[in-house]
Formats: sequence, C-alpha cells, structure tokens
Amino acid sequence: MPAPFLEPLEPGVPPVVSAWIKGLKEVEAHLDRWAFALSEEGFWWRPKEGTNPIGGLVRHIAGSSLRLLSYAFPQELPDWAKRGREWELGGEPEPKEVVEARFREAWARLSSAFRRVREEELGQEVSVGAQGLKAPRAHILHHLVEHAQHHAGQIIYARKLLG
Repeated sequence: MPAPFLEPLEPGVPPVVSAWIKGLKEVEAHLDRWAFALSEEGFWWRPKEGTNPIGGLVRHIAGSSLRLLSYAFPQELPDWAKRGREWELGGEPEPKEVVEARFREAWARLSSAFRRVREEELGQEVSVGAQGLKAPRAHILHHLVEHAQHHAGQIIYARKLLG
C-alpha cells in the first residue's frame, strides 16, 4: 500500500484539503506502527526525566488537534480535550486503550470535519485561543496537520530509542 501522499486526491474536497486529509492519515499510520503496539510500560516510558512519554504525546496530538479544529469550526469539545497541554504531556498515565480510543475518536471527528470543508471557507478569518487573535481557517487547519506530524515524529524517535 502506498504512503498516503501517493494516493489519489480525496473526492469532493479542494486539493489542499485532500493533502491535509492525507497528512492526518499518515499520522494515524505512524501511531499505529510506533505507539499503539507498545506495552503499557513502553507507552508511558520517558527517555529521561522531563521528557514526554509516547502516551502523553498521543494524548496531546488528539487533544490539541480537536482544540485547533474547534477554532476553525466552533464546536463542543469532549471534557478530556479541554484539559490542555500540561495534563496531556505531563499528567498521570492512564490505560493505553483509553488514550488510543480518544485518539480514534478525535481522528474520526477530524476526518469528518475536513471532508466538509469548502474552498470558500478557507480564507475566512476566525478567532484563535483565549486572546481571540484572528487567523484564516486555512492556516489553522494547516497548522493542525503540521503540529500532529511534528509530534508523530517525536513518537517515532522515542520508540526507536526504546528499542
């Protein structure tokens, strides 16, 4: 099976949205390969004190992606996604299955939302974060995918260190 970026365009969405959908698929494939097959101990292992465990990075990818999506298209967040970065990366470990289920929930919501994006919406400015700064939807959605890819790369590296 080819890498997602080598697949045909997603039907019914602008080409840039298709590229973002492929980027989200790639993140999911990386997490399937490098995170979800780990034991509980490996999932929460830290290379050294002060670094983020793989499980925390997965929690952060899911939660931050939903928060970014809610800036682009306002919607209610699940309670766990409201807890924020500090809890996601540094909070107490929880069962790997719970974290994976939340990731799958987040990715289903993202996939559905991205498939509904229309070209004319991409340039519209929306409020971002507590400060209410403005940004075009396209920038928020692009950052969402880049941010998830960034942390997927950290997961791959941490998993390789784990052996």
